[in-house]
Amino acid sequence: MSMLVLSAVLSTVCATATPALNDNDIQNAITMIANELLSRHNEKICWEPEYGSEGWLTKFEGGTTALATLALLSSGESINTKSIEASLTFLKNIEYPSTYVLATRTSIWSMMPERYKKILKKDSKKLISSMSLHSGSWGNYEVPPSSRSSASPLNREFGMIALREATRCGQRIPKECWLALANATLLTQQKNGGWSYQQGANSGKPTSNMTVAALNCLLGVDEMHGNKLNKEDAKWLHSSIEQAIAWLNKYAKTTKNVGGTTLMSYLYGLERAAMSCGLAEIHKRDWFRDGAKAIISAHCGVRKAKGSTVNLSFALLFLSRGRVPIALCELAQDKGIVDPLRTSEIITHRISNHTERALAWQIVTSKEQVATWLASPLLFIQDVNAIPKDKTKVTQYLNQGGLIVMLGSKKNAKEFASIADALLPNCSRKKDDPTHWSISILYKIKNIHVTVWNDGIRDRIILVNGNAKKLVSSEKSKLSQLLVNICCGAAELEHWKPRLYTPVPVKSKKTIWIAEHAGNWNTEIVGLGKWKYKTAPIEQIKKKNLVLVSGVFATEATEELASEIIRIASAGSTVLVESIGGQDVFASTLQDKIETSATLSFTIADSFKHIYSKRGWSARNRIELNPTLVATIQKGDVYIVNCDLRNALLEQSSWGIHGHTTESAVEIIDTLLED
Repeated sequence: MSMLVLSAVLSTVCATATPALNDNDIQNAITMIANELLSRHNEKICWEPEYGSEGWLTKFEGGTTALATLALLSSGESINTKSIEASLTFLKNIEYPSTYVLATRTSIWSMMPERYKKILKKDSKKLISSMSLHSGSWGNYEVPPSSRSSASPLNREFGMIALREATRCGQRIPKECWLALANATLLTQQKNGGWSYQQGANSGKPTSNMTVAALNCLLGVDEMHGNKLNKEDAKWLHSSIEQAIAWLNKYAKTTKNVGGTTLMSYLYGLERAAMSCGLAEIHKRDWFRDGAKAIISAHCGVRKAKGSTVNLSFALLFLSRGRVPIALCELAQDKGIVDPLRTSEIITHRISNHTERALAWQIVTSKEQVATWLASPLLFIQDVNAIPKDKTKVTQYLNQGGLIVMLGSKKNAKEFASIADALLPNCSRKKDDPTHWSISILYKIKNIHVTVWNDGIRDRIILVNGNAKKLVSSEKSKLSQLLVNICCGAAELEHWKPRLYTPVPVKSKKTIWIAEHAGNWNTEIVGLGKWKYKTAPIEQIKKKNLVLVSGVFATEATEELASEIIRIASAGSTVLVESIGGQDVFASTLQDKIETSATLSFTIADSFKHIYSKRGWSARNRIELNPTLVATIQKGDVYIVNCDLRNALLEQSSWGIHGHTTESAVEIIDTLLED
C-alpha cells in the first residue's frame, strides 16, 4: 500500500456513510485510516508522540508505534514498506519494554516470516518470566503485581493475546501460565457474569470494557489449554464464558464503552471476543455494523482520517479483522452455549489454513432472520435439537439458496436423515456416491458415509456420518478434510461473501412474465423477486415485455413448448429461455426445436458478447459458457441462454452450477426488460 491522495468519491463515501453500510465503505475506511497513519510516520521516532504523553498506552516508549505497526500489518500493509521496516527496527531495539509494548511486539513478531522466530521466542520468554502466577497478570514493567486486586485486567488481556499468538506460531507456553490466567479471571467474576476494574468478585461495578477483557482471557485459555483441563475445571471455565456472554447480551452497547472512556480500544476487545465466540450479534445488535458506523462517523473526515494515532490504530484493527468473510454458520439452540470441542472454530481455522485467508464463523439460532443464516455458504448443524420444530424458517433458508450440512453420530444420524427427508420429500437421496464432489474436490476421501439430498440443480442437504470429537482430533483426519472439502466447495472455492454483503441492484422496474409449463418452471424462483414478476400458463400468455421460459432437463423441452414460444415471440414479445442450474440442455433442446419448426437459425447476441464471467464449478472444470443466442421471429425475439441465470439470482454460492454470476445474470435480464 502506498501513500496516496484519496479520490473525492472515496472521501465522500467514508465521510457520509449511510445506514446501508457495505463492504466498500469498510474498505474505503480502512484505506483512509491506513493512509493517514502512514502519513504520520516519522523516520526517527516512528509513531511516538513528539512531546511525550500521559495516555494509558502512549506514555510507554514504543506503545504508539507498536500499536500502529500491528494495525497496519493487519490491514495488509507490506513488511517491506519503509515505514514498517523502520518501525520493526525501532521496536526491536527497545531493551526494556513495558508490558503493553512487549505484548504488542510479540503479536507483531507472530505475523512475521521465519527469520523473526528467534525474536518471537525471546519476547515470549520475557512475557513468561515477567508474569505473576499468583496474580495471573503482569505489571507495567518487569515487576509483577503483588495481588489480583492490584493487577491490571488490560495488562492481562494484552498479555494473553500475545501468548496465544505465540502459541499459534509454535512457541511453548507453560501450562502454569494458562492456569494462572484462568484462575485470576474466574475468581474475579461477579455474580451477574461481569467484571469490574477493581478486580474483585464483590467490588466495583462491572463494565463492558472489563468484561470483554476478561472474556478474551477465558477464551484464550479455552483455545490453548481447554482440552487439557479436567471435567470439573472445564465445566467451570465454560460456565463462566457463558455467563460473560449473557452479561454482554444484557448490558453491553455496541456503540458506547459503558463505564469506560475510549470507545476504540473497547471495540478492539469486543471484536476479538465476538469473533472468538462466533457471535453475530451482541445485545440484539450487529456488533460489527454498529462498530464500523461509529468508527466512520468519528474518524473518517471529508478528505482524510482524523483522531489520535492510538484511536486510529484500534479502529483499523477492528475494521480489518472484523470484516473477514464468514466461512460457516452453526445452528445452535442458544448462541451463548459453549461447544467444549470448539468444532466450528476449528473447522474454520483449518479452512483458513488451506485457503491462506482469514475467515470467521458464526453461531445462529432459530430466532435470527434467514438473512443471517445466509451470511455464509452453508448452515452447519451438529445438534439435532437445534432444528426448530416449526420447519418454516429452515424451508425458507433452503429455498433461498442455502445448503445444510449435518454432522450425525451413530446416535442421531437416522434422526437427521428423517428430518432431511421431511424437509425435501421431492429430492433424490443418494448415499455414498463415489462421484460426489465432497469426497474429491480438494482432498481424496474414503470410508466416510455421506448422504446427499439434491433437487436436480444443487445439493440442498448433506449428511456426514461422524462425530465432532474425531473431527477436531487432527487436521489430517479424513472427517476434518471432508468438512474442508464441503465448506470450500460450497463457497465455489474462493467466492466468500463479504461480512457486509450488499445485494446486486437491479435497474428495471418492469414486470417479468414467468411461463408455467409441465416441467420445472418454478424452481429457484425466489431470486426473481429482485424484479416484479407474474406467472401464467404459457398457453395463456400473449404479448408481454419479457417472458421467461425456464427448465432443468432436456425432457421438459417439448414440441408444444417450442410452439408456444414461437407464438409469443411472433406477437412481439421478447422470450428468454434458460437452463436452470446449467447441467442439462433444456435451452439448447428448445433452440433446436424452434430452429426446425420456424426454419431459422440463432446467432450470437451482440448485446451480450462482452459477458464472459462464470461460476466456480465452470471455472474449475474449464468449461466455457455458451454465448447468449438470439433469433428474430416476426415481431419479437427469442434469446437462448444454455446455462444458469436463476440460481445466480439467489446470490448464494453453490458447487455444481454451470452458469453466469449474479452480476451477469442481472445485466442480461435488466437489458432485455428495457430493450
